Amino acid sequence: MRNTIGKKNILFGLVYFLTTLGLGMYLANKGQAQDPDWAQSTAKHLLATAHSHGNLEALLNIVLGYLICRVGDPTAMLTKAASILLIVGAAFHSGTIYLAGAGLGAAMNFTPIGALSMVAGVAVMIPIVAQGLGNES
Repeated sequence: MRNTIGKKNILFGLVYFLTTLGLGMYLANKGQAQDPDWAQSTAKHLLATAHSHGNLEALLNIVLGYLICRVGDPTAMLTKAASILLIVGAAFHSGTIYLAGAGLGAAMNFTPIGALSMVAGVAVMIPIVAQGLGNES
């Protein structure tokens, strides 16, 4: 049976990476305006944080999604859990910071859910990869 669970992470990661790259271009363009109020604003700092964390979390979804496809057991709940945790982690961590920088400050209340989910998703990947690499011939 071919494992397609990780493909969701790869697709999510590519789309999310595209949005964070767009955010980076927005920040670079906005920074050229030489507006001292913008340079010191909370919104700018939140968006810069969302950009950097979002890039990393997008790439983690791409790489770990690929590993799920290659070595994960498609019938194991652990594999499915890792996939979900990684997507939820990115959406609720850097995604909520992104929303806070755009003016929805209450979104920051959900950031810890994403951070914990991302850590749990990476931790769950350890036994998946260890078991999968042991099965490679």
